[in-house]
Amino acid sequence: MPIPNEAAGCPPTWGIYVTVDDVDATAKTTTELGGTVMRPPTDIPNVGRFAIIQDPQGAMLSIISYFPKPA
Repeated sequence: MPIPNEAAGCPPTWGIYVTVDDVDATAKTTTELGGTVMRPPTDIPNVGRFAIIQDPQGAMLSIISYFPKPA
């Protein structure tokens, strides 16, 4: 995929997604524990909901919850 406009100038990197039950709740817990939400919970149409979080030491992780597949 192309580099999004908000990441212009950043070098390409690999990202890891971890599946969680509730992206919004996990993002909230991140801030409660001293981390930062780098990209707020956002829907990906027909896929799921994701966010990018950062721990207090600077490590970043993407989290995702997938939408149920239609029957």
